[in-house]
Formats: sequence, structure tokens, C-alpha cells
Amino acid sequence: MSEDPWDNESEWDSPPTRPRPDDRPSATPSPPLGAAPPNPAPPVAIPPAGPTAAHGSTSRRGRRSRRAQNELDELYDEDIEDFPPARRGRGFLVFLLFCALIVGGSLYGVRWVKRQIDPPGPAGQTISVTIPNNTPTVKIGKILHSLGVIGDPRAFRYYAQWRGKGGFEAGQYKFQMNDTFDSVLSTLTRGPQVADQQKVTFPEGFRLTQFAERVGAKLPGRTTERFLQVVSNGAIRSSVLPVESENLEGFLFPATYEFSASDKEEVVAAKLVDSFDIAANDEGLNGAQAKIGRTPYEALIVASLIEREAKIDEDRGKVAQVIYNRLKAGQALQIDATLIYGMGGNIDRLLFEDLKKDGPYNTYTRKGLPPTPIASPGRESIRAALNPTPGDWLYYVVVDSAGHHAFATTFKEHKKNIKLAVANGVR
Repeated sequence: MSEDPWDNESEWDSPPTRPRPDDRPSATPSPPLGAAPPNPAPPVAIPPAGPTAAHGSTSRRGRRSRRAQNELDELYDEDIEDFPPARRGRGFLVFLLFCALIVGGSLYGVRWVKRQIDPPGPAGQTISVTIPNNTPTVKIGKILHSLGVIGDPRAFRYYAQWRGKGGFEAGQYKFQMNDTFDSVLSTLTRGPQVADQQKVTFPEGFRLTQFAERVGAKLPGRTTERFLQVVSNGAIRSSVLPVESENLEGFLFPATYEFSASDKEEVVAAKLVDSFDIAANDEGLNGAQAKIGRTPYEALIVASLIEREAKIDEDRGKVAQVIYNRLKAGQALQIDATLIYGMGGNIDRLLFEDLKKDGPYNTYTRKGLPPTPIASPGRESIRAALNPTPGDWLYYVVVDSAGHHAFATTFKEHKKNIKLAVANGVR
């Protein structure tokens, strides 16, 4: 009887050794077609575990069976190591890289915002910055960025909104270059800090002499006489002023201005004229010829008449239409304000005999427009001169204390309106 292969315990007590690649046998050539295979190995049958094995049997055959299975498992696990990494492993690495980019980008963004709010290094030199009227926060940020006070202007805008800051006052400020957002917002919130800033208001309808008087009264170091010289020597001009004229009457724009104590009369006058040119361009005064058949200068003269005559904005367009209707009909304008201007402008009430005193500004004795504007009109009057209200009116008169006018097409209607004005105590 042959020896039972399971009886040789020495073969199973020693651990199996995996052959090295060099020790693996080379492939055996296939036998010729029809030849019997040499020495076929007898099949090895692994007997099934008996009943005792299910109950933790420690028989030699059961131990050998489990050892054989463990040996196969070990060989299988070792062979798995020779395969390339799975595709899902590469995907996990990509996912980790994506997460790292997101985290890195977020950290960079946080550091960038922090550098904008509180830039590294000390603040730089102090500079003066002028914030114009009606400048929004986003534009203030651009101005400060261009001068090196802050970094990114958009970040400044969003930070100001987050802090609930805005609507800053126009004027001159002092900032430090490379400053923090909080410091800049604190300065803007306090308002203009420059001590030499001087504010002065010129109302609509002011004459040139009235501008000069206010400059001398409200701006220390400047005089009325010097200002009148500056606006009369032809050195400062408007784009609307005729070439042959040096008279800036009507070209000083009425508004509220801020000047530095070092601004001389020339600077003050130039700023007033520049403001007029901006307003005139905005309202389309240069296109007056195409729009109403009048030169820009003539339209400005009409605007000055409207400014002195009309008190209510809704009446300005009708007053303009009366002027154009009378000019077209060849009638004298008969406007008191022109005669008063020609007489020096300091007369409260005209006498009947004043109407007969001939002069270039007497629109009772002379037809057509006066030779120059008689005051500085505001935007509403310039707009009315360019956009008269359509109508056939030839007359108007103030009929109440609020300054409303009554308009008439015939002189008969006009006389009724005059009676109403007298009854209301305004004539």
C-alpha cells in the first residue's frame, strides 16, 4: 500500500516559500500532436471536512486542509501586488488635489482681503485730496486708489457698505498714503478737515457786480475791485462768449463753491466760468441755433431775462415763449428787468418817466434783445430758453404773492390780469 501524502506532517509544518522570479521553471514545450503527456501528475483530492471538523476538530487531516487553503490565500494576496493601481485610486488623488486647490485659493483670498483692509507696512506721507460734490463711494475709492491712499477701490466700496458708511461730504481732506480702510472711513465720516477751506454761495440771478461784492465779503484776502478787474480784462473766457466781447456778465454760474485760502481772484473767477461751461454743455446751449434759431449767446441773453422775470419754475417756459413771440412779431419786449439793469440794478420800482429814458437796455424804447445778459441764469432758465412752452401769449404779469404769472394773448386779457394783480396787492 502506498504512503498517504497527508501523513507527511513535515511538509505542512514548515511555512511555504514563494519562489523568486529567477527560480521559476521555464515553460515546458507542448508534446507532439497525438503523443501522450509525460508522467501526468496524479490528481490530489482534498477530503471534505468530517462532522468533527465542524465542531473544532483538531484532526491532522482537518488541520492540513485548512493549511492548504491558507497557503492558497497567501499566494493569491501576493499575486495581487503585481497588478497596477486601480483607476479609482487615481480619482481619489485628483479629488484630494481639487480640495487642496479650493482650500489654498480660499486662504489666498482671505489674505488678499486682509491686505486691502489693513495693508502691510507703515502709512506713508500725508496728502490733500479734494472730493467733488455728489461723488459716490465707488468714485471716492477710485480717487483714493489713484493717489496711493488705498489699494483696491472695489474692496473699499464693499467694505464701506459692510460698515454702513456712505454719503460722504464733498470738500478737501487729508489722508496718509497706504492707509487702512478704517482710518480712511473715519476721516471721511468726520467731513472735510482742512482749516483753510472757504465755502460761498452765489444765487441764481446775480449780476456780475453782485458776484464781485460777495467775493470781497465772503472770501478773506480777496477784494471786490480786483475781482471786477479779473472778469473784465478778457483773460478768462467761456466757449459761448463772442470773440469780440470781454464781458463775462451771465457767464459766472450760480452755485455753492469751496475755495482754499490760497485761491486768488483769478482762480475763483475761472472756477465760476468753468462751471458755467459744464452746465451750458449739459443743457445743449451750443445747439441753440439748430433748436430755436438763435445763437448760443442770444439764447443765454433770453435765459438771463427769464431768470430775472420768472419766480416759479412752471412759468419759465411760458415766459420764454412770450419773448420769442414778441421778437417774431417785431414788438418791443417791454421788460422792466432790462431797464433796471441798464440803470445800475439798484432800483426797486420804476417810474413812468423811467420808461422813456432811452438806452441799450431799455426794451420799451428799443426792439430786440439787450446787448448782453443781465444776470447769471441757473439750469432751469437755460433749459426754458431752449425749450419754450408752445403758446400764442404776448403778455404776462405777476398776479399773486407767490410769484405766479398770468399769461394773455390780447391786450384786453392782459388788462384783466393787471386788475387781478392790483386786487391781490402785488402791483
